[in-house]
Amino acid sequence: MGLARALAFPTSVSDAVPSAASAAVWRPLHSLIAVGVLLLAMLWLSVNWVAGARRDRALQAEFKQNANVARVLQEQTERVIATVDQATRRVADAVAANPGQSPDLGRFANETGLVPKILVQLSHVWADGRFAASNIDPTGEKTGHVDLSEREHIRIHLSPQMRAERDRLLPANGLFIGKPVLGKVSGRWTIQLTRRIVGREGQTLGVVVASLDPAYFEEVYASVQLGRSGGVALVGLDRGVRARVIGGQSAGMGTVLGDSSIAARPDLGAEGRIASRSSVDGIERLYARRAISGYPLNIFVFTGSDEALNEWRIGRNVMFGPAAALSLLVVAVLALTAVGIRRQERSNAALRVSEMQAQAANRAKTEFLAAISHELRTPLTSIRGFAELMERRIDNPVFQDQASMIRKGAEHLNTLLTEILDLTKVEAGAMPIVREPQDLRRPVGDVGEFFEVAAAAKGPALAVRVADDVPASVVCDGLRTKQILNNLLSNAVKFTEQGGIGIEVALDGAELKIDVVDSGPGIPPELQSIIFEKFRQGSDRVSYQHGGTGLGPALSRALAELMGGRLTVKSTPGQGARFTLSLPLA
Repeated sequence: MGLARALAFPTSVSDAVPSAASAAVWRPLHSLIAVGVLLLAMLWLSVNWVAGARRDRALQAEFKQNANVARVLQEQTERVIATVDQATRRVADAVAANPGQSPDLGRFANETGLVPKILVQLSHVWADGRFAASNIDPTGEKTGHVDLSEREHIRIHLSPQMRAERDRLLPANGLFIGKPVLGKVSGRWTIQLTRRIVGREGQTLGVVVASLDPAYFEEVYASVQLGRSGGVALVGLDRGVRARVIGGQSAGMGTVLGDSSIAARPDLGAEGRIASRSSVDGIERLYARRAISGYPLNIFVFTGSDEALNEWRIGRNVMFGPAAALSLLVVAVLALTAVGIRRQERSNAALRVSEMQAQAANRAKTEFLAAISHELRTPLTSIRGFAELMERRIDNPVFQDQASMIRKGAEHLNTLLTEILDLTKVEAGAMPIVREPQDLRRPVGDVGEFFEVAAAAKGPALAVRVADDVPASVVCDGLRTKQILNNLLSNAVKFTEQGGIGIEVALDGAELKIDVVDSGPGIPPELQSIIFEKFRQGSDRVSYQHGGTGLGPALSRALAELMGGRLTVKSTPGQGARFTLSLPLA
């Protein structure tokens, strides 16, 4: 029944793999997936954070560049207007000094250094709005004294109805900067800068008009490379465009910007920055604003956000590429790991089935050997006893020799059964180990004396050498130590025909070493591990010549390991062998 139960081992994976084991296999994968997802999340959060930070820096750098360009253009524009303003002041002073006469306008215009490219015309208009003279027409005869009173830049100074508008549009210095108009005298589009001429009594004597060519400003603004959707605009406080360039081309000169435009934002201040999307073309632009000091004008420098972020996008794509590749690699590793774990789970399940079958077979073998050994010992004991009795009582020498052969055969079988039972106990974990203090000199000496006679009968001498530093008391299992030495010396005597056999006991650090040395044929290197396997000897020839089961070395090594030690061999073919039993001192 016991043997039948032992052989009833599992035959399928489902029998051998409980759900808990499967969960244990998949638990590391779940942890690995969680770690992988966390790593990917951290990777992309980091990449997006870095990309966002670089985008902000790119926008700030673009804002700063636009602000620097705006400052340069503001200073350039301010110098031109200030020069022209100075000329209007001088003309106004000259007219006030000699009312009713036009001064030398050509001289005043030429002194600015802006004629004719920038300052197209410097004119004098009487208090009734009629043209008096200019640097182009000093007497007014070529042009005729045309009426200019309906022009905004004239009415702002002369019309009583324009008082409220005048207070709103005129700066403290009194210079009005009008929207671009087509000049009646010059025949060109110009920006009119006008100043009221005030007499000594405070009366209005007329208006000084300086006509500037907006093309000059647009030419200067177009020379700045700001991209296809970038540009520069010179805009008045009335939101009228004096000059504007977008993408290097003139655009919208003379138009009035709506209430939703950047020019209508009072919160920008003298030096403002803002990102805004155009309601006309839908393009988002980065604006930098600079006020023209002392004059009702603002310079706007702007670039398209998309163009400003071109280099950032290239860097982002360069950064996203490796991140995407790394993400794919992580996903691939996780997928391959999952496949590998699934395969390993199936393989492990099959191995567990095989292991359980092997364990069941081993238990069956152990039970079988134990049962057979037990059953054989009883008749062997009887055979040995009767053979010994016959050997003593029979006087016939022939019968005595036959009885002796029977006794020796029974003793040999009994020894084999003892080895089998001991090895079975070791494999089953049932071999008792009794560690107690004892003097190893006595069991070593006893074993030496026992085998000395057998060795001498074959020829080799047996010597026992115990080093002086070996302690008198060593904690170990004396019986198992003696059993190991018996096995080793039995083999040494069996294989040694001449020379000598020795037992050497010495200290080696924290270990006690017992060497069994012989001068036999030795063991080839490729067979030195095989001899410690059960039922294995060096070769079939050795088994045939010397007999034995091959259990001695295997049992000896197993006993050594049970005592916390080890059994090793060193041998050179033709020079004998040295078996070393190493035991811990404590």
